Amino acid sequence: MTLDILEQTSSARTERDIHDILSRITVKLGFDYFFYGALTDIGKEENPVRTISDFPAAWREKYKSAGYIRIDPIVLHCVRRVIPLQWHDGICDSREQREFMVDARQHGLVAGVSFPVHSAHGDVSVLSLASRAAARSKSLSAKYAPTVLAQGALAAAFVREGIERVSNRPDHEPSAPLTHRELECLKWIAAGKSSWEIAMILGISENGVLYHVKKLMAKFDVQSRHLAVLKAMASGMV
Repeated sequence: MTLDILEQTSSARTERDIHDILSRITVKLGFDYFFYGALTDIGKEENPVRTISDFPAAWREKYKSAGYIRIDPIVLHCVRRVIPLQWHDGICDSREQREFMVDARQHGLVAGVSFPVHSAHGDVSVLSLASRAAARSKSLSAKYAPTVLAQGALAAAFVREGIERVSNRPDHEPSAPLTHRELECLKWIAAGKSSWEIAMILGISENGVLYHVKKLMAKFDVQSRHLAVLKAMASGMV
């Protein structure tokens, strides 16, 4: 896995961007599925409060309906520890937890490793990478190369930073950067110019102006150009 993939989290603007980056990381590290979850008060069914995952839909539904967050040994480890955890039955302290692991395997999550991330404020998140194939050993070093563990832990930290930034992005910011032409159109709209006038100023067709205006409105998630201007003003773009 190259550092370029991790650095893409710094330019991610949506959770979909983070999802796509996680997909590439998962493949690069030799896994089939990923899960990112931000954990708060363990034991409440609504947690993890924020997740990005491509775990099988049937498993995600079963996990929620069964209230597995209460007994999940992986979650409990990540709250208490900072080192990676390879999944195996030895991490289970009760019959319920062993049944939980069996259920996970039956849903296609046969083996995996989880990486806790603890913030300075006490918040905890976890990045889990899972495989359809069984692990041959309970030993992390025997199943996963040290480079995979190091890269997984690094990926967890980068993803944590990326998702926090995306989650805290103000509503008035566009979902993607405006192109140079879109920004020009936006500034002239703010100046009170019509589409025809903007076309004359920029030396393009009026249809071209309408195309760029439609694109920038979509990025601001608004239905009128004037609302786009208001959001742009709130973000300091014009």
